[in-house]
Amino acid sequence: MTQPAASAAQEFATGFLRTAIRPHGPGHLWIRRPGDDRPVPLSGPTAPVRAALTALRPRGLRLALPEVAGDALHYQVPGPVPVAKLCVGRDPGLPPRLVAGALSGTGAALRLLHTAVPADLAVCGPPGPARLASWMDAGDGPRAARAFHTVVLRRLGTARWNLVGEWCRSLATDLSGGVFLHGAPGLGSVVVGDTPDGGCLLSGEDVARGPADFDLGWLLGEFVEWRMTLLRRTPGLDLDPDDFHTALDALAEGYGAPADPVAAGRAAVLRVFTHAHDFAAYMGWHPELLEYSVKIAELIDDEGAQALARPARP
Repeated sequence: MTQPAASAAQEFATGFLRTAIRPHGPGHLWIRRPGDDRPVPLSGPTAPVRAALTALRPRGLRLALPEVAGDALHYQVPGPVPVAKLCVGRDPGLPPRLVAGALSGTGAALRLLHTAVPADLAVCGPPGPARLASWMDAGDGPRAARAFHTVVLRRLGTARWNLVGEWCRSLATDLSGGVFLHGAPGLGSVVVGDTPDGGCLLSGEDVARGPADFDLGWLLGEFVEWRMTLLRRTPGLDLDPDDFHTALDALAEGYGAPADPVAAGRAAVLRVFTHAHDFAAYMGWHPELLEYSVKIAELIDDEGAQALARPARP
């Protein structure tokens, strides 16, 4: 879903998260604070998690870990531009070779996290599905959360609604066979550097335990939304399909084939659904939420299999 771009001052906010980006030392400081309607505070990684992540040396990418400063998290990163900006328009700060390097590195880093970090360092399931499940059960929330609940429940029907609830509950309770997860990797957390291997992935904030390939699926859900934006052909948005394909191909190259396609597909569904909820609750109503309710039903029906497909380049 299209969101407002960052202002010239590089400060932007929703009811869930406030972000400020400013030059700092050789790079930039990203400052994240909770939004006014965020149900839980921000928290940094525990000391054991920080030590484990710091010890990793992923190929072609750095894991950027936050320092806690009051209610904020401070990330020192190479630049001010996340890959997510390509979802709403071309950006001179995101040349294809740097995007490809950062996304390939992200894929490799996620695969390494799942295999090299002890699973028992994460004590809960991923936060996004837990937030979605809470709203699905309660039916309320700030701004347009209640209205979207009514709309999407009517569109999905009881069977699909209950199925999504089961997926969320399983992620929250069935942790015994899970691996260590980033927890919420997103294009907004992938920052390019000055070279293809100089990017970073903001990490440590949402660590979790869950099925292998959850992280991949969560990130692929954002590519589903990016493709929706491309197909919508919104006037005024200068989008390049090549940017989409370059990023998706690079992620696939870095991560490789998922070992658990079902887990990855379901995670993609949950990412799209959670983002739609978050937009309604923390930004407000938008007509595209109606489109999202249709797409979410479609994704549930094939368990997110379409998110794992690699669309042909035009």
